[in-house]
Amino acid sequence: MKLNNSSVSVLAIVLLLISSLAIVASDTILLGQAKKSSTTTKAGNAGVGGGFVEEPPIGTEPLTSATANNSAAAIAIAHRLAITSGNSSKTNGGPCLPQLNHFVLPLKEARFTVIKQCVTVTGRVVWTHYFNNDGDANFNVVLDPPYKNMLGPGSYSQVFASKYPGGAALHMETVCQGPVTSKSKENVGACDGYTGPDFRPVLQKMGQHVMVTGRYLIEMPEMPGGITELHPVYAIKILP
Repeated sequence: MKLNNSSVSVLAIVLLLISSLAIVASDTILLGQAKKSSTTTKAGNAGVGGGFVEEPPIGTEPLTSATANNSAAAIAIAHRLAITSGNSSKTNGGPCLPQLNHFVLPLKEARFTVIKQCVTVTGRVVWTHYFNNDGDANFNVVLDPPYKNMLGPGSYSQVFASKYPGGAALHMETVCQGPVTSKSKENVGACDGYTGPDFRPVLQKMGQHVMVTGRYLIEMPEMPGGITELHPVYAIKILP
């Protein structure tokens, strides 16, 4: 069949339109696949190292039933808290005294997931208990704004609120400040040979503004979700 010039022109236009439609369809398929891949990646990263930005803020996530210090939940929370507690490493607090860690016996130490060996925070004292039967002087501090994201999920729980009045707070444990009267294997002999600081002259009163330095950890068995602590405390300063 012989085509005239007009027929050739029409045929060329038709072929061009068909080619354009094929390209558009191909791009649409690829774009849909890319969106699906992106969504899968974001959802898949939640709870995995590197994906913490996808998760809810510290303290707002569902309380986990995990109670082991080496559980996946404990490690994931500790990882996130290490990232979000950067301000606590910048404050010029008291000296770090890691030798005080030796006065926490292994049986009690097994309850902890250590987040950072030495941090400093400031806040206001809302609860005190001087002294425990394990020799510790304990108090709670409602943290100042730069440190608010250092509380674990359990620190916001109803269980915490019923045990520690004053609101969500960082729990502080100052070791070997009183006699050890406990008969628990976690405590008997824990303070033998203690020559560390005597914090009794500076133990805080309710409502005082303080700066505290200590080992930062989360204790999962304490209550659902785990609570964050400075344990042991290394230094205390009373602020104006």
